[in-house]
Amino acid sequence: MRPSPIPPGPGGPPPRVPCSPARMRPGMKSADQAGRILAAAQRFPAPARAASALADRLTEVIDHGARRRDRASLLVPGGRTPVALFEALCSRDLQWDRVHVSLTDERRVAADDPASNAAMVRAHLIQDRAAAAHFHPLYQGHTGDRGDEAACSAALGLLPRPFDAVVLGMGGDGHIASIFPDDPALPRALSTTTESRCVVTRAPDPPHDRLSLTLMTLLQSRWIALHINGAAKWATLEQAIATADPQRYPVYALLSQRRVPVHVYYSA
Repeated sequence: MRPSPIPPGPGGPPPRVPCSPARMRPGMKSADQAGRILAAAQRFPAPARAASALADRLTEVIDHGARRRDRASLLVPGGRTPVALFEALCSRDLQWDRVHVSLTDERRVAADDPASNAAMVRAHLIQDRAAAAHFHPLYQGHTGDRGDEAACSAALGLLPRPFDAVVLGMGGDGHIASIFPDDPALPRALSTTTESRCVVTRAPDPPHDRLSLTLMTLLQSRWIALHINGAAKWATLEQAIATADPQRYPVYALLSQRRVPVHVYYSA
């Protein structure tokens, strides 16, 4: 059973997303789907409000998974945006010892490197009540591209699937996880036929070497949230829909797919 719909946030309705043929020429049906997702976005006046609301919904989704099959799984992003979410979520009253947590992507750096997503998750999410959760890092140390992809895949194999919840962020260039435009690995990362769970990618900014879950792996979820802050990123979403090209804006591949509902949590 899918989680119940989330009521509109307190920040008022989102800006209208024009869906005229002039803007939606290529992939009309997919663009309409993406436009509807933006039109239904949860909007909040401040990042803390968005983080709290998303933590509330994740608590419900994770609790449902833990009760339904005795284990629940959560995938989270790196970067700065989710810190407030993690700090709101970690104190929630959940059966954390039944929750398995991993990442949507990772930088190929040492576990104690400040740039490590795993280090950030340990510092801000695997704390308080959530310290009882089972955390599965994606990067185990450099063993070559194929070895790192295999280790990432093995880590994901420890989580119950389908994942109960996946939280994604988005960069100003429209990337999700570590799936970047203009990356040679992009076709493989966005492939709808790949059997790969993980792919080595290269970011335009340091640290360049990354590991990312493929789009097909991310979609093996019951519930997906896209969590973004700032008017510039909202504009990127609008541009992604207007362009309707996942090669330029990988986030469009997420918004236009119909396998799993995507819920946008946005704060100005």
